[in-house]
Amino acid sequence: MRKVRAVLRITCVFAILIGGIGLLVISAPFTTPRNSHRIYMSFKGLLLWVVGIRVHGNMFETIGPGLIIANHRSYLDVLFIPTKKFFTIVGKVEVRSWPLIGWAGRALGVIWVKRESKTSRSKTKAVITEAVKNGNTVVLFPEGTSWEGPLLMPVRPGMFHEAAKNGFKLYQWSLHFDNAKTGFPPGVSFAQHLWEVCQLKRVNAYVEVRQTPLYGKDGIALCNDAIEWWNKSLVGLNEKFPASDSGFWPDDREPNAAIYSNVSEVKG
Repeated sequence: MRKVRAVLRITCVFAILIGGIGLLVISAPFTTPRNSHRIYMSFKGLLLWVVGIRVHGNMFETIGPGLIIANHRSYLDVLFIPTKKFFTIVGKVEVRSWPLIGWAGRALGVIWVKRESKTSRSKTKAVITEAVKNGNTVVLFPEGTSWEGPLLMPVRPGMFHEAAKNGFKLYQWSLHFDNAKTGFPPGVSFAQHLWEVCQLKRVNAYVEVRQTPLYGKDGIALCNDAIEWWNKSLVGLNEKFPASDSGFWPDDREPNAAIYSNVSEVKG
């Protein structure tokens, strides 16, 4: 039954992706990123329903130019961003070459970054800063990588420093699944991950939103505040809704709940 379920779901997933992304790709040269975003928002709920993921939690009451920041679980995370307002996503450059998802990213104007490259990260930081100054809201995942959770991987705090320097608001939220198979660590293929997730009868996704945006002139304080809130939120969600299948994917990395204490650590 599980394999039959997976085959049916994957068939539906690709039908939705081909239709929705096909529309994005075809219309992209003739429309604006905001209109492409509306197309994306119209089919993402159907995609979640087909895969068997139910979303619980609230959305941002108000949002404006700034950075939307969250912990990172997998490529699925962009489907749960808790606002209907227009936003721009920062993604791994490896995803750009993926069929369908990469095509959608290009149509939506995703800002691509090569995580391992300091030069690429610096260029991306400049592009994000300019985008926010121009009135945009940019989504990023400061861990820079995904895993099963529930705690954080080490946070890349460079954009906290930029937010403090430029006076950007940080809109923070957290995401927790009640099945750890949704986590997407390095070394696992997209096809393998999708197959395992689609075999699950149902997955619940829990979103928690920090309604008051972070704002300040001290990058260290901003980063520490965000880490403290995430740890509290993620531990609380995991206690209420424990994740089954923990450790399903091989992953020898360790979470890091560290609080930064000096400027050199924050400029990474």
